[in-house]
Amino acid sequence: MGLFSPWFLAGALAVGLPVWLHLLKRSNQDPKPFPSLMFFEHRETSSVQHRRLDFILLFILRTIMLLLLALLFAQPFIRFSTPAQRGERLTVVAVDRSFSMRTNEGGTSRLELAKREAASVLGGIRTGTKAQVVALSGTLEAMTQQVDDPNQLRAAVTAIKEGDSRADFGVLARYLRTLREQADVPLEVHVISDLQKSAMPPGFTDLRLDDNTKLVLHPIGKQQSNWSVESVNAPQRIYDTKTVHITATIAGFNAPAAKRNVTLLLNGKTVGSKQVDVAENGRGSVEFIGLEASYGFNKCEVRIESSDALAADDRYTFSVERTDPKKVLFIDDGLHSKSQRFFTAALTSDPDSEFIVESLRPEVAANADYSKYAVVVLSEPANVPSKLADALKAYVEKGGGLFEALGVGSAVLNKAPVIDLPIQGTNLAARAGERFWTVGDIDQNHAVLRSLDRMEGVRFFQSVKLGAGEGQVLAKLSDGTPLIVERRMGEGFVIAYAASLDDRQNDFANKPIYVPFVQETVKYLGGGGVSQPVNLGVDSFVELRSGTQQKGVSAEVLNPDGQRVLSIEEAASAPNFAVSKEGFFDVKNAAGRRTLVAAHADRRESDLTVMEKETQDLWASTGTEPEVATGAVQSGLSSTSTPWSLAPYLLVLLLLVALAESVIANRYLRSSVRPEETPLESPTRG
Repeated sequence: MGLFSPWFLAGALAVGLPVWLHLLKRSNQDPKPFPSLMFFEHRETSSVQHRRLDFILLFILRTIMLLLLALLFAQPFIRFSTPAQRGERLTVVAVDRSFSMRTNEGGTSRLELAKREAASVLGGIRTGTKAQVVALSGTLEAMTQQVDDPNQLRAAVTAIKEGDSRADFGVLARYLRTLREQADVPLEVHVISDLQKSAMPPGFTDLRLDDNTKLVLHPIGKQQSNWSVESVNAPQRIYDTKTVHITATIAGFNAPAAKRNVTLLLNGKTVGSKQVDVAENGRGSVEFIGLEASYGFNKCEVRIESSDALAADDRYTFSVERTDPKKVLFIDDGLHSKSQRFFTAALTSDPDSEFIVESLRPEVAANADYSKYAVVVLSEPANVPSKLADALKAYVEKGGGLFEALGVGSAVLNKAPVIDLPIQGTNLAARAGERFWTVGDIDQNHAVLRSLDRMEGVRFFQSVKLGAGEGQVLAKLSDGTPLIVERRMGEGFVIAYAASLDDRQNDFANKPIYVPFVQETVKYLGGGGVSQPVNLGVDSFVELRSGTQQKGVSAEVLNPDGQRVLSIEEAASAPNFAVSKEGFFDVKNAAGRRTLVAAHADRRESDLTVMEKETQDLWASTGTEPEVATGAVQSGLSSTSTPWSLAPYLLVLLLLVALAESVIANRYLRSSVRPEETPLESPTRG
């Protein structure tokens, strides 16, 4: 224990004040003359009672108050020995198991070298010291708890397996900051890694370490040249096998100029081979035309010959589905033939378009088989037979997609069919009013409108006044009336567009953004929402069910080894899952749709460039190494220990004593006051 201001203890001399007050006693009785004693000589007599302490309890409380007050001003404190002073610390051994740790170093992988180094670090830990083994990649996996069992720690290091994720030192730094706060002991961290520059987070502040964290870096391997299949650009679906274009990019990292043979494989068989020139520390691309894929999902791969230390990135897997184009039914009464021509031209402008358009009149379409159509387009309906309306409604509720273009021809209807939104007439530009309207508000978070750049420059001269009703307004005209409204009905979607698809009532069809609008709308409606990519990087997520689908419908995922990834509970409720390794995943979502997902490692791992020595030193310096004072054992104190003030506790005690003193003093004062004597009344004379 110590005192910040010991001179204030001199105030303890004030305890003499209550001593003097309690010894001082005056007689409260006035002398009364007595006749028979008038001739006696007057003398002062001493009173022993006057020199005795009265009100002992009150005296004790007042004395304690003065002592506490003096002690409070002296500011006492207690100095506790910190874990660092006691020599306590937690050792963390972080082993990098990212994709680049597969690199061969003299016949041994970097991961094996890292595990040997980790075993050496664990062997140097003092007996009884707690340690923890963690595996680092895109996420951090704790292989053990904080234990002091050497056998358990060594077994955890042995159990670390190669991964396909990208290392992220920012994840490790965040974990260490959290661990330092929770454990409240100094940390000694050993990072065993190839220390790739690509593992650095975007901001250096993300690498910050807390105080009392000692960082020791153990570099594994040396910087090497590496060539990699960096990316493959291929269609997700194939409709015409002869028009398929597949482009592969080959990159060289810290590598001289070289030629590389590139091979395309389809379901394990070689279907093409070309040579590409890769510039020094640069890239080269090669294109394959045509892919005779079979119907259904196909496993494809691009390879280069393995001529470097990291052979795992010399191959790149991707998935291709061959299917027939989806059919789009265009329902039109024949009065506005330009609408169909504009719509069809925009939808099929891509040679690899996944849609073909068929057209029917309303009276014929009522008897159509809608199960073979991915999307139905209803163009400027002026008279919709009830049978057609019922068929379209049933089609949408079962999961179909309906696009309604409500030109001015639909103004004769009170409500838009199927979507059931009120029609309140038309907007018509005139010389007396506004000459045209533009798009004033648009929801660019929606998949259909995300890439339309707010539809700037599009002019609308005439449109239908469409009420929002129960739908979601995706775009409005400058006068505030809805232009595009979406409504979900059952398992399907309906999108209503309050204008024509041709250039009679607007110039939208003459703008470049008309093509992506038509294509994205049909893709959105045809897939029941945003389409799910099938060629993903490791640690990406695959959607298993949408938010509107009921839980309880099981999904299924098989990993590249043919093993089920999801537990029974996850299969019934998980909204998605993360692909954790390279290869092909067979996925059946909750809607029953099967896909073949191809996962590839993040190609940033192919760049084996090591972070600069200055950066390593700067990272290690963000934490401070715990110091143990040599004089702590002798003196019991250390200059690095933190004093703990006792002032708050003394202040609370002083307040309690003061309260008790007030109560006791009030009781004594009341008992010392005598009640006034009441004179006796004279007897009444009769």
